[in-house]
Amino acid sequence: MEKNSFVYYLDQFNVLSPNHSKIYDEYTSGTEFSEYNFTIKTKVQNQLISYFKQNPQNVILTGNAGDGKTRLCRVVYDELSNKKLNDWPEKGIIDIDFKFGTLRVVKDLSELKDDVILHQLKELQKSMLDKKRKLYFLIAANEGKLTKFISKYDELESLREEIMLRFESHYNNNEQLNLINLLDITSSVYVKEILNNWNREENWESCRQCTKIESCIIFLNHKRLSVDLIKDRILEQYRILDYLDIHITMRELLIHMSFTITGGLLCNDIHEAQYKELAEQSKKVYYENFYGENVKANAFVDMKAVKALRTIDVGVSSQSEVDDFIVNGDISGDEKLEKYHKKLFDEDLDMSYGYFTRKLKRYRDHNGVADNDFIDDWVQRLRRKFYFEAIDEIEINRRLLLPFQHLGQYENLFNNPREKVTVRPKLINGLNRSFTNRLVKPSQSLFATSQNLMIYDEFRGRTLEIKDQEGREDIDFIPSKFKLEISPEVKLQMNLYIFEYLMRVNSGGTHNVLSEEAHILIDTFKNDLLRISEPEEYVLNILRLDRETGLYVDDQIEL
Repeated sequence: MEKNSFVYYLDQFNVLSPNHSKIYDEYTSGTEFSEYNFTIKTKVQNQLISYFKQNPQNVILTGNAGDGKTRLCRVVYDELSNKKLNDWPEKGIIDIDFKFGTLRVVKDLSELKDDVILHQLKELQKSMLDKKRKLYFLIAANEGKLTKFISKYDELESLREEIMLRFESHYNNNEQLNLINLLDITSSVYVKEILNNWNREENWESCRQCTKIESCIIFLNHKRLSVDLIKDRILEQYRILDYLDIHITMRELLIHMSFTITGGLLCNDIHEAQYKELAEQSKKVYYENFYGENVKANAFVDMKAVKALRTIDVGVSSQSEVDDFIVNGDISGDEKLEKYHKKLFDEDLDMSYGYFTRKLKRYRDHNGVADNDFIDDWVQRLRRKFYFEAIDEIEINRRLLLPFQHLGQYENLFNNPREKVTVRPKLINGLNRSFTNRLVKPSQSLFATSQNLMIYDEFRGRTLEIKDQEGREDIDFIPSKFKLEISPEVKLQMNLYIFEYLMRVNSGGTHNVLSEEAHILIDTFKNDLLRISEPEEYVLNILRLDRETGLYVDDQIEL
């Protein structure tokens, strides 16, 4: 039986596999799959090496478990000591002599006992105050553990103040202490690099000699995920997570990409599959795996990327234009569409070797009576296939399948002053309607008001600025959101959820759509506006119902 060892390498990322622990940094050295290990050279990695080779300083790496803090510590050790670190010492602390003094690397603060943590943080505090010690620190620490610990001890007050300043803004970093929060890294940056590396032909060469290649869903997934168009669509999905402020760690990303390729299967499963198993394996095509279809419930705990992507699953929303193409595209009368329908829904493994097209014809011939469940069984799956594989030339908007109607406008706002001017009145109208839960007449002014319909102040449109998220050069980062700013103290962070909500409310949509994600931030912004408002002294400004239009308009009552 032919086996591809690369498939077994990918199995290390399967959260239900007994080999799963091997993906952790502590277990990566000298494994049987070392030939497949690859390094994504990140800006953080380059920055750290630059610090300790040219301008030594104390560094704290923070973020979530899986963000790669331990790996970065290993990279720094290897670079400064000119040798590979095979195993971390049991205590998790290692000193490196280098040309500027001694660098103490603490690979994971949360693994240490409290007395050891306290001692090391006191030492860091001393080094920050006295550079003559020539003892520098590189400490990896989960954000929650670090902030909770430093808040408990008065003797760490100086360090606590410095750390909290840096959590507020990376601009507060200096040579005394540099805090790099890996949560700030843009998750989507690494997606294509992983796909490109894992789909290199040399990783799959042995498959070409396999007798089961035509019935292997793993190999089919590899072929599809080697296509630039499909890689771009996967990147688009991850970019949407960026827009929603959802951070996916490097470990979670690797777990998800591995599952997208293999569906949790191994070569043994392919070779031993009988007819029924083969039918089930055909459902483990990449566009189903991507959203965790057919995933065992106990795997979801460790598959955060899948849980996040399910919130934007393109298979669940019915769009007549897309669904009509799926069901009737081959008899549409449009030669181009009919030809493409046949090409897209072909006789490959994910289409059960033409089973879908045969069942579709039977379904139509019998007006759906012969198999009522046929469409329900297939339609979500085929919407996903359409989203990832449909070419733009067929002029059916695949983005209709996304749960966001205004994604294109959101993307167009970046570095686009003209678009910002165009969108601003719509956002103002959305805010006015959201503040009051009423259909307020469109206005050039943002009203500081509440549900009692009193206007405490108004802010002319131009005072509301739409500002791009600031870029960063020290980490892999792409601006992904905006802020609506009246003043530095009064601003609303606007991600895609907020933007979509305001644009829908502007168009007359109901306030309950997306409100859970939006209303807390919008209410805070409204309260900040009320706080800086200066009501007029001798008049009362209100919103009143205009019965002719059915809209609320601003009006004035003399006192």
